[in-house]
Amino acid sequence: MPEGNGMRRQSTEQQSSRAAEQQSLVQKSLTAGLLRCWATALTLLFALYCSLFTVSCFAEEPPTFITSDSLKHEKSTSMYTARGSVLVEQGETIMMANEMKYDEKTVDIFAEGNVVYDNPDIVLKAEKAEFNLNTKKGTFYNAEIFSKKDKYYISGSEIEKRGEKEYFLKKASATTCENLSPEWCIKGRTADIIIGDRLKSRDATFNIKDFPILYTPYLWAPLLTERKTGLLTPVVGYSQSKGFYYRQPFFWAIDEDKDATFIVDWYSRAGLGEGAEYRYVTPRDVEGKHWLYHFHDRKAGSDFYELKSTHSKKSKDSLSGYWSLNLLNEKNFYREYSIHRSERVNRFLESTAELTLPSDSSRLYLMSQYIIDLKDGSHNSAVAQRLPELGYVVNPSRVGPLVFSMTSSASNFARDKGVSGQRLDIYPKLSHSFGDKIILSQNLGLRETMYSLHKNEVEGFKSSVHREMFDYNITASSRFIKKYSENFTHGIEPSLGYTLMPWIKKDKVNVPLFDSMDIYSRQSSIGLSLTNRLLDKKGEFLTVSMSESYNTYERDVPLSPLSVSASVPRPFPITADASYNHYTDRMETINSSVSIPIKKFSFSFGERYNQPNKTMFYDIGVSYTYSKNLSAEVKLWYDSKGGGVRDSNFIMKYLQQCWGMSIIVNRKPPDEVNNKPSELSVFVTFDLLGLGSQSVRK
Repeated sequence: MPEGNGMRRQSTEQQSSRAAEQQSLVQKSLTAGLLRCWATALTLLFALYCSLFTVSCFAEEPPTFITSDSLKHEKSTSMYTARGSVLVEQGETIMMANEMKYDEKTVDIFAEGNVVYDNPDIVLKAEKAEFNLNTKKGTFYNAEIFSKKDKYYISGSEIEKRGEKEYFLKKASATTCENLSPEWCIKGRTADIIIGDRLKSRDATFNIKDFPILYTPYLWAPLLTERKTGLLTPVVGYSQSKGFYYRQPFFWAIDEDKDATFIVDWYSRAGLGEGAEYRYVTPRDVEGKHWLYHFHDRKAGSDFYELKSTHSKKSKDSLSGYWSLNLLNEKNFYREYSIHRSERVNRFLESTAELTLPSDSSRLYLMSQYIIDLKDGSHNSAVAQRLPELGYVVNPSRVGPLVFSMTSSASNFARDKGVSGQRLDIYPKLSHSFGDKIILSQNLGLRETMYSLHKNEVEGFKSSVHREMFDYNITASSRFIKKYSENFTHGIEPSLGYTLMPWIKKDKVNVPLFDSMDIYSRQSSIGLSLTNRLLDKKGEFLTVSMSESYNTYERDVPLSPLSVSASVPRPFPITADASYNHYTDRMETINSSVSIPIKKFSFSFGERYNQPNKTMFYDIGVSYTYSKNLSAEVKLWYDSKGGGVRDSNFIMKYLQQCWGMSIIVNRKPPDEVNNKPSELSVFVTFDLLGLGSQSVRK
């Protein structure tokens, strides 16, 4: 029994072992089959991936796609012929035409009928074209190019594309005008053009509409809306005394942050002038502009020089500075040659320069000032020039309940005629204010001024003078507001103050007048001022202020002139101020200005009256805006004290989409000092979009 059982157990174990081996063989067979399937699938996927990767990533050019209404392919010639709404796409470049042949081997395209070539830079339209998609070169017939960035239209009977942006044209025309019949264009027998750069043309004419105005056998011009080296549009004009006028500017784009303009002026009767302007701007807050001009007037036998130079370096925590130079060798230069009214009527020409070293609570500065008196018969030698001045300023800073500030300066005043010398001035001040509804402010200042004078004996001044004085001021001010409705509010701001500047010895008052700091007026005066403000829902619409003071030291005339000022910001701006003298019972000064728009017109009026100086001037202006394209302006400066019309000018501006024009007419009155009659002059400036513009500098 034991042996029998053992035999059965062995047989069972053998059967189990064979079953396990068979199952293992089946599993291995299935696993091998699955691995073969996965390997085959991965191989196919890898092959497909490699195929796709090779086409899209390693091709020299993007793939070309052709769509059309019908497409025919000839294997023998590798030529595709497409008809009807043909579109060829290659990257960002597309071509469209009614009919097109495409050579698969050479990548040449032969297109006819409403041909359009479009890329990120241009749109080119033509009747027919021969073009290679790889080299991007070809020829277009009866074609027109539109530059997307620079907004140019360039056309020709034949346009050869020689490079990415380079074109050669026959019977060429270039303009920035959008109209089919452009207001202006440049035409040439041939033209070599680089889009966004320049135009070179042979036998070129400048045309207004279809009428040629100017001809040149060779033309070079910048062809862009951005700054670029090249000739700018000229300025033409006429003067009764100087004859015909022509200015030709040349622009030099030196770098991104600097450029220059050179000009040549020509008057047919007067002579020749030349000038240059250099400009720069740097990221370190440094900028400048320098202008030098010379004109030789052969009629008068004299030379005129003008220098204008500005430079500034701005910094909040390190050394900064600026200079502004305005120099002339002849003071009548602007009256003779400037077309700008502000320059012709200017009395003084000022040059200044300053270096400043700031700190958290103070600043140290070194400055100079030079003034030219442009009035006929005046002498610059009598003007005190500040050459130089060293100063130290302490900014207002709190010291307990007080605020301390100080100004101090050491100045040298030079002039050929009259007293000159040096002045040292130190002026510390303490301030204190308190209150809520009524604010009380006090200021106490101590001043020490010392003079060292030269050439002083003739005018009766001592060679050395020192002056000590103090001033005290206390002011009470408040504000009362009454709101009557949502649309009307009235505000009153009264102020009452007292100022004390005590008497000092007479010999210490006797100093030369270099500037306003030397003026001393002893005071023990009470001053009252009152400001009224009227407001509506849009804001302030009327402000009226009055002020007057009473000085007890002035026994004969203790009351100061009554000062009144008013301003109305809308519906049209009006400003006015006047002073009234109680003792003479008359107005001493009146100044006013008003600007009134009425539909397309705008009227301006200004009055300047000064009784002590016996002057009365009127500024009158009328402007008319016919449309956004056309406007005109007339300005008149009138002297009612016998001078009559001192200056007048007329300006008309006409602007279109691609060009503009300005006409300036000036009439100068007779120059009795130099025995010259009145003179009429006309200047015309052009602005052609893309070719640059030039305004008259003088």
